[in-house]
Amino acid sequence: MSDLELPTVITAIADAETESFIAGTLFAQGWSVVFRAIDFDCLENYVMANPDIAHGAILIFAPDLPGLTKELVGEIALHVKQLVGFSDGAARENDLGELHPIPTSATDLISLVRGFVRAPMVRQSAQTPRQARRARVLAIGSAGSNTGCTTLAINIAMELSVLEKSTLLIDANFRAPSIAALLAIRNVNSETGWRTIAPSLSITEIIQEQAMSVDSLMEQASKSFDCVIIDLGSISGLSNRLTDRRWTSTMTTWCCDHGDELMVVARPDLLGMHRLEQVSQLIEKTSIRSALSFTLNMRSQGRKGADEEARFLALTTPLRPLSVRVIARDLRAASTAEREKSTLIEVNERSGLRKAIAKIASEIER
Repeated sequence: MSDLELPTVITAIADAETESFIAGTLFAQGWSVVFRAIDFDCLENYVMANPDIAHGAILIFAPDLPGLTKELVGEIALHVKQLVGFSDGAARENDLGELHPIPTSATDLISLVRGFVRAPMVRQSAQTPRQARRARVLAIGSAGSNTGCTTLAINIAMELSVLEKSTLLIDANFRAPSIAALLAIRNVNSETGWRTIAPSLSITEIIQEQAMSVDSLMEQASKSFDCVIIDLGSISGLSNRLTDRRWTSTMTTWCCDHGDELMVVARPDLLGMHRLEQVSQLIEKTSIRSALSFTLNMRSQGRKGADEEARFLALTTPLRPLSVRVIARDLRAASTAEREKSTLIEVNERSGLRKAIAKIASEIER
């Protein structure tokens, strides 16, 4: 199974309600549920008869499967890619290895199983509580290219700092990191994990060497700041990125599983709406824990802008997002900030663009 393929699953659970919930939920995500065993003999026969399929599959089992023993679990584990065990609490952990409580929601189930796909040797928990979190975490992703995603991230972070919220701005756009260049900042990363660039505002950039320690970085950041703003760059191909194990997907995965809000930014032209439609279709089929919002950036004036907004709302409201925001086009303010390598509040605090972003920041800090 390549890193870009959706997982192949075999279930081995006797309880019909539990098995139907697990198999049905994963199938609805586009995962391939290739076999549903009703006892161990049935499971063993399938695995031995289909070694190529079984070798790349995740076996999801429960201790209620007739004929299942500790020894047989160890034996079947040699023929599948990964084992994930669920229990309602009737079986002890040392009987069949570590068993997870049966998830209570589709989102928790998918998040846990995705974790095994990405990092099969890392212990996963059925639920990842946002314990001891001080920060509100907003991830900003782009539906396509040139949507102004990075400009929004920079200026939302700046506006939050002006509101005296200690804020960390993270450049997690692995394909094209640009925050440091846009703000003319060198040596973004420091030994402490981030660098202070203004009162109440710090910045860091995720590079390949840090990608595998994203969990510890975010745990520390979530306890140290009031707000964390993350620029993800493009989120096209979201469902595949949530199950692949490449370092470029680690931050997107973390944000979908643990973030407070995922803001998807789109531009209003023909190609921008096409990309938004593609991303919306993927999101509709992909369970994420983070609340979802959409922002239409660079809306035109007058009737043309009204038509753009209508198309945008038609694509996004069926997904029942946390919020839907619209920002009018203001190329002069954006170009001035880029030319002067500064933020909007520093170059023209009265611009419409700056005011729109300040309003978003005030909503976030509540």
